[in-house]
Amino acid sequence: MRFPYARRVLPAAAVITLITSCGTGTGKDTHAGTGPSSAPKSQAPQAPKPFDEDELTARQLTPQDLPDHKIEEAFQGALISSDKPECRDLATVLLGGAMTGTLGQVHNKATKGTTATKVSLHSWTATKAGSVLADVRAGGQACGGGFNAVSGTDKVKITKVVAAPATGGDESVAYSAEQEQNGEKSSVEVVLVRQGTTTATFTARSASGAAEPPAAVVAAQLKKLH
Repeated sequence: MRFPYARRVLPAAAVITLITSCGTGTGKDTHAGTGPSSAPKSQAPQAPKPFDEDELTARQLTPQDLPDHKIEEAFQGALISSDKPECRDLATVLLGGAMTGTLGQVHNKATKGTTATKVSLHSWTATKAGSVLADVRAGGQACGGGFNAVSGTDKVKITKVVAAPATGGDESVAYSAEQEQNGEKSSVEVVLVRQGTTTATFTARSASGAAEPPAAVVAAQLKKLH
């Protein structure tokens, strides 16, 4: 605050008013917010870097992760087609088929009792990772009544698809399905989880009877994706 250069005597009350108006003793900065901020500007969080195949391989399940399961190598499945285009992405995860457009992928299998769970890890761009789950979720809503699919040279009839509870990762979906192939009926349990730019697909089938939901396999794999 500036005062005139000419000297004059002010009443005591006026002096008190001037001191108060200058903020003396108030602990407040009357100029706050008038100049550029010295605080660092917040930056938008960067999307996680997608894993390459070596990094995905390092995160695959091993016998040490699931001692009560048999862990084996598995391979990419065949391309899947469907008589209903809106069901193709759902059919791909139900039948453990090939996903295209990935930045990297690895596959193995965890077996306990009669249930074998194929585990496929796929790496994507940040945008594509989210759309994979959205497409499968849309298929689950549209195709619950059944559809026909072709896996390589095998024809499969999916007779029923029901949404199942799913948790874990940044987002997840799960389905229980019934199918017929060559006159034989079987069930399949599938879970699809997105963790950052990686998706993990768990397709569980049983050699006899109903497949068990792969909860233990899902939990063990997600620990290695964090």
